[in-house]
Amino acid sequence: MLKDRIGIYIYFKHNKFIRQLKRHGHVVYVNTNKQYMLIYIDENELEDTLKRLSNLKYVTEVLVSEYKNIKLSYPKGTV
Repeated sequence: MLKDRIGIYIYFKHNKFIRQLKRHGHVVYVNTNKQYMLIYIDENELEDTLKRLSNLKYVTEVLVSEYKNIKLSYPKGTV
């Protein structure tokens, strides 16, 4: 059975903290120039993970992905 997963964007202060942030979920993408990363976690662990990440000194911002709110199907003939 597939678990519902959700993406989290984590902005950090320095690139040296990437290794510590990897333990919070499955890393999908890391941008070292803009200093952010995208990780996926189980949806039922979202609140606990957000609390842990926001308490870290080297994390500047944590955003939850809005992918589940995007409309994916459109009626035929509309652009």
